[in-house]
Amino acid sequence: MAMVWLNGQYVDEDSAAVSIRDAGLLHGAGVFTTMRAYGGRVFRLDAHLTRLRESCDALSLPLPYKNAQLTAAVGELLQRNSLADARLRLTVTRGVSHVDPLHGMYFAPTVFLTATQLEPYPAEYYQRGMTAILLDDQKLNPYDPSAGHKTLSYFSRLAALREAGRRGAGEALWFNVHNYLQSGSISNVFVVKDGALFTPPTPAEMRDPAVAASCPYPRSAVLPGITRQTVIDLARREHIEVRLAAINVSQLVDCHEVFVTNSIMQVMPVCRLERKAVGDDKPGPITRRLAELYNEELKRCS
Repeated sequence: MAMVWLNGQYVDEDSAAVSIRDAGLLHGAGVFTTMRAYGGRVFRLDAHLTRLRESCDALSLPLPYKNAQLTAAVGELLQRNSLADARLRLTVTRGVSHVDPLHGMYFAPTVFLTATQLEPYPAEYYQRGMTAILLDDQKLNPYDPSAGHKTLSYFSRLAALREAGRRGAGEALWFNVHNYLQSGSISNVFVVKDGALFTPPTPAEMRDPAVAASCPYPRSAVLPGITRQTVIDLARREHIEVRLAAINVSQLVDCHEVFVTNSIMQVMPVCRLERKAVGDDKPGPITRRLAELYNEELKRCS
């Protein structure tokens, strides 16, 4: 029987329960992070927990557990489920509201951690590249207070991903309300042009005056992905020029390479945008090099 960690307790997955009055269920008031374990250790766990806590603080979601407690829960849950290479998800909801005569209304948050056997993407995707569709009927709104956070409100993203699958693609690329590229449904996006690496800036990166001045829009809806930051660090270490910049649809379709990243897919080449080939319709040299460096970093850290 699979075990989960729920509000500080290890319980059977089948008996784990969340209140029907939980704000995460009723209103999508919650955040989560998806992590990948290699050989029983989660890659960049500290970064995942830092991002999660920053989102909780920004969205007024109580997170009563310290990082040391969450780290211990991750290790223990992997052991209890006899998992080495795993997919984990840590979720925080605002929980159930209570009224205290002295202090008024307060929320008792729900925090739970799950771990399952990793199901990697097909090897063919990395060899031939993925196809991605471009969304033109839905836009990301950077003025929404949840923009740039990994919230529980994922319906529109998953609907776009299903549409991508229906059309024979593996990802859907999103633009903001100003028609500039932001991300995939479940990934960050990079493009390569003339040897330089471009990616849309996150809200935090937009606070840099130089980055803000180069963007024709004032706010970002880009999630600060953990894999995204690792790739940026590796590219800079390799002396590949990295530009945090706005990318419009013309620049996207005219680029030499495209790839998307997240903790599960790692560095995934995108070799077709709709029916148009990217570059030579195969993973490009910078994409391949960054994938190699990422795998080396995984081995070094695990």
